[in-house]
Amino acid sequence: MNSLNTWKLSSDQLHQIFKDNNELVSLKVRGNTWEPITRWLKLDSRIFKETTNNPRITLCDIESLAEIYNYRSIRWKAKKLTPLPTKCIPRSIKNSLRKVPIIKQLAFELEIVFYRYQEKSINNLISIVIPARNEEGNKKLLIDALNKLKSLPNKIEIIFVEGNSQDKTFQMLEKVTKDFSKIFKINLFRQSSKGLKNAMSEGLKIASGETLAIINSDFTVDINDSINAIKVATKNENIFINCSRTTFPMEKNAMRWANYIGNRFFAIFLSILINVPLSDSLCGTKVFSRKLYNLMQKNGSWESKTDPFGDFTIIFEAAKNNIKILNYPVRYYARQAGAPNISRWIDGVKLLRVCWEYMISDL
Repeated sequence: MNSLNTWKLSSDQLHQIFKDNNELVSLKVRGNTWEPITRWLKLDSRIFKETTNNPRITLCDIESLAEIYNYRSIRWKAKKLTPLPTKCIPRSIKNSLRKVPIIKQLAFELEIVFYRYQEKSINNLISIVIPARNEEGNKKLLIDALNKLKSLPNKIEIIFVEGNSQDKTFQMLEKVTKDFSKIFKINLFRQSSKGLKNAMSEGLKIASGETLAIINSDFTVDINDSINAIKVATKNENIFINCSRTTFPMEKNAMRWANYIGNRFFAIFLSILINVPLSDSLCGTKVFSRKLYNLMQKNGSWESKTDPFGDFTIIFEAAKNNIKILNYPVRYYARQAGAPNISRWIDGVKLLRVCWEYMISDL
């Protein structure tokens, strides 16, 4: 997608860009620091003459105009840090510098992307992938969640991916699948390998819905909030709902202190890298469109073995492919049964590696 330079557009041309009703619009503006300097150097300022030749368009100006035409901003990023030649500087260094706070705010050129907001029919199929490992004790929560999912107006597809549990999770899911098979289209199978990312990948691979949701089988996230997040995601294929557990006070013992600190660190770090505010980066409930999933499949990012959970891949790829990321606050409770199936320290190092790869990329 090509970006147009706003400082070269006439009034009619600028308005026509939004009147054309394209799904995405990408525009470049001068940074607030450089905008007056570039005009002064060309003597194109009211300081030197009665009128100017080129428009003076800033980031906030273009955001306001876009909203008038029902376009919403996805994110902006520093496109060019300085008007000086930088060919001798390695691309990885330039990509990293463009993401650094203050430096990106002082950039020479900024690029902002908008998407046209238009609510679509909510009758599309919703596929919900539920990875489960050693969750036999959460049978009651699972049944309650499935009963509440009946409230969704869409057709629902449930995909259970059982992770070779040490308890009777698979047998429990067999019983639940049989009981609800007349209400939902339900699939149940054991994952071929191990790990949450593998379970998610294998579940999404057989999903047939236009809206895709991932819900953890411990149901520590309030199922009512998950359902409402799914409803929002069905309205437009260009949005990704990233649920946040850190907005409201969470139940005692819901998240270990070290996990909380790590999660907040990564949320802040990812917010800096993608220039989109995130309040939670590792919530088990995420909802996105088949459009985003197909893009990840096409560029091969979803098949990466680096990300142990898949959460960061979805977030980074949503930003990279101009999908609007929306934080949805959810209530978070302590586990009623079982224990977390992650290795927080080893997996934390893996997540740092994922961040580094995207930091030096053209994200």
